[in-house]
Amino acid sequence: MKTRWLSLALVILSGHAWAQTGELYNAGVTVNTAVTNPAEAIASAEGQWLAFSLPAQAGTRSPCCWKGKWNGMGEAGCSLEQRHQSYGTRSDSPLAENVIVFSQIRDTKVHDLRVVGEACPVDAGGAQVTWIGNVEDTAALDWLENTARSSRDESVGGSALFAIALHRSPAAGLRLYSLAKDTKSDLSTEAIFWLGDSRGEQGFKLLKQLLAELPKGDTRREINFALAQNNTPQAAKLLFEISKADGDPEQRGQAMFWLAEAYPREAQGWLLEVVETEKNEEVLEQAVFAISQLPDGTGDQVLLEIAGNSQAPRALRRQAIFWLAQSDNDSSVAALTELLTR
Repeated sequence: MKTRWLSLALVILSGHAWAQTGELYNAGVTVNTAVTNPAEAIASAEGQWLAFSLPAQAGTRSPCCWKGKWNGMGEAGCSLEQRHQSYGTRSDSPLAENVIVFSQIRDTKVHDLRVVGEACPVDAGGAQVTWIGNVEDTAALDWLENTARSSRDESVGGSALFAIALHRSPAAGLRLYSLAKDTKSDLSTEAIFWLGDSRGEQGFKLLKQLLAELPKGDTRREINFALAQNNTPQAAKLLFEISKADGDPEQRGQAMFWLAEAYPREAQGWLLEVVETEKNEEVLEQAVFAISQLPDGTGDQVLLEIAGNSQAPRALRRQAIFWLAQSDNDSSVAALTELLTR
């Protein structure tokens, strides 16, 4: 065990264990890579930040903190001593082989937690950091899940789930699945989101399983949004199937909205099919609203067809007219005006 003090000028130090801490600076670092279980390092890290490395899934963008607007060119870099409004990954973030978990230990509990990529500069602000390096997969997942379940701080629990979602091991997806099934837990909906957003093919399969297992209600409906974030072709198909045939009308209606948001090219034809076959009036209203949300006014022509179809239910036509009247497309508004003055 040895301690190294860093300054802004000392960015690169020799030693494999230290290199894995990424771009940490302004820190007093104690290296103890003999420990492979974060839980066993809590006592020695009391009053400090405990840091360790996890293998990231392929394609993971380096998490970091952002200054300025989230979608702007804000400067990247995290602080251990300050909170950040913009924290997470962006599409232009560098790829990360590993992510680093920084957890602040107070009274043997995790008081704060950051998950960053190795390319993310981290200013410790002079804080003491105990670095234990790479940790055993099961031990890390046990510790992260326990932290998520036991913390009363939503930020800490959310960051712990984020770390689980990024972990390379397939066991991480099963942890999220277990958390998602516990609908009495506040973590359930967030776990569902991460299954869709970060676990790819495995996440899709587990979401499909949850769709069959969870009772009707708000938590189950979160699967729609998670599918819209999933990067597999099957996710779009399943979302369409939900919109057509799910036993929960509210789930069907919400699925249509996410179809329009996430898969606009395919959604136009799918939503038309729903409109032609759906009998529930509330679901039909959701379908018309979803069509109105298609980008670049692509849904306007569909709405005009519905509005001008004398065989369509009156309520459906009224909804189509209402959303057409909100259109920014002058030609669509003109066509609507012409239709109404016939």
